[in-house]
Amino acid sequence: PPSSAGGGGGGPLPEGWHTATDPNSGNIYYYNQATGQSMWTRPGMQMQVDTMGYSDQSSPGGCPGSINVAGVGTVTVKNAKWNVPGEAAGRTEVTAGQVIPHMKGRAYFAQSCQTGIFDNNQYMSLRLLGRTLRYTTDLSGALCGCNAALYLTSMQQHAYATACEDHYCDASNVCSASCTEVDIQEANTRAWFSTMHMSGDVRGVGGGYGLGRNDWDGSQYGPGSTCIDTGRPFEVTVSFPIGADGMLEEMKLALTQGGCSVSSIIPARDYEFGGRLGIEELTSALDRGMTPIISYWEQPGLEGMEWMDGVDKKGHGPCPVSSASLCADSVRFWGFTVEDFA
Repeated sequence: PPSSAGGGGGGPLPEGWHTATDPNSGNIYYYNQATGQSMWTRPGMQMQVDTMGYSDQSSPGGCPGSINVAGVGTVTVKNAKWNVPGEAAGRTEVTAGQVIPHMKGRAYFAQSCQTGIFDNNQYMSLRLLGRTLRYTTDLSGALCGCNAALYLTSMQQHAYATACEDHYCDASNVCSASCTEVDIQEANTRAWFSTMHMSGDVRGVGGGYGLGRNDWDGSQYGPGSTCIDTGRPFEVTVSFPIGADGMLEEMKLALTQGGCSVSSIIPARDYEFGGRLGIEELTSALDRGMTPIISYWEQPGLEGMEWMDGVDKKGHGPCPVSSASLCADSVRFWGFTVEDFA
């Protein structure tokens, strides 16, 4: 998910509007004493989002189309309203069965979609406990400092609209709301992170390759590598097997291209945070069903996405400097399949 950021625009508020601080989240909201109306979005900014110049449904809050998920059926794609509070989300397209987020785009898998209307009950609740998800991705344009992501959060169960006004929640509290999050893919051409998070745990427990993670290395994953050449599309397989007690054992990940694979196994049973057991929260969330989310974002500057693709004090890591300014405008995801874990 993107890093949280404040904002909401400067200048005077329209007549009758005032600011206040929400005691639960600490975020600023706006209210009109005369009408009793309150909102997270700065008055006047809604028009900016709704008239960004996109004539099609790829715009923020739009319904860009549907895809077929084998083993599930037709799934509608719903675009986010905000990237972070006060910053409009980028475009996301659906073309020929591919979901294509442009920079700062974020989209949710849903059961139905109405342009500009957000209802948590419309989001897909995909049950993946004891099951496997497969898909193909092309992140060849996502360089150091950029992040092509596919992840799951408990959005359908999240009735609170949040500071992003579309019920978005994640473990990092980006939109003033925290919930369970499973990052299947946070990646670029040099690094790959897969992470399970309990609500409120930014760090989580994970695997892959990048800063502090070494399930494989740059000779096996990267542009022109011997196994996963990130300059070309490759398949992602993630499974959530259960034990004899019906609880989640682990997240099993494999990236495959041309018969060659790299893999990571992320145990769930030893994961603890804040006095809570990860196995309980993650099992519950995956069993109830979680909403798949696709996004593409950047962290500019020399350090960029260093938490994922940076180097440690010994110089180990895939990206000494960020190339975020050179990242392609979009990445692609397609070929989704859900099946029972074998």
